[in-house]
Amino acid sequence: MRSLLLGLILVIVSCETSEKPLPSQRILVIGNSITIHPPDSSIGWNANWGMAASGPDQDYFSLLKADLQKHTAELDMIRENVYPFERGFETIDYDQYEHLKVFQADIIIIRLGENIQDEEIANWNLAEALEEFAFYLGREDTKYIVTTTFWPRPLVNEQLIHVANKNLWKVVDISDLGSDPDNMAIGKFENQAVASHPNDQGMKGISAALARAVRDLE
Repeated sequence: MRSLLLGLILVIVSCETSEKPLPSQRILVIGNSITIHPPDSSIGWNANWGMAASGPDQDYFSLLKADLQKHTAELDMIRENVYPFERGFETIDYDQYEHLKVFQADIIIIRLGENIQDEEIANWNLAEALEEFAFYLGREDTKYIVTTTFWPRPLVNEQLIHVANKNLWKVVDISDLGSDPDNMAIGKFENQAVASHPNDQGMKGISAALARAVRDLE
């Protein structure tokens, strides 16, 4: 009987400690309006968080941060809308993002691409620019996670995956989320561009996929 009880105790303890706590982390998330967008009355968006989420704690960044904080010794996590990079990735002056470089991120999550037009892509120009930008922002030992686009962008995704594979960065495919209208805020905003953004369900899906990827880095 005593050996049986001891065995049960060991099983319970092992279950409770099966998820190894993450070390202290400094995480930078770079993205676009899905990551954060300031108020813009011209399109009916009056908040300052990930576009189309119902509240400040419901966008993927906030959900991911809350999730990681449960398992991380100390977490410092910031985000930035780098829309200017999407629209001018070949000519942009990276010095405008020096404050992100100073952050000295342990992990950089790259969650962008929806605003890049196909006609702007030639050869591997986007992949090369993103590689240069990412290395500018990070340290020599920084780890990188790249997601595919939420909306269908085959040529953009080809470039994102290319640079990720070249540098052994982790790729998180979220294309299945963007192919399901149930993951969009359709009908909740008059502006269709806003309404096509991830709703709370879509944001949860992005957050969950990224949380798994962060844990897999350890």
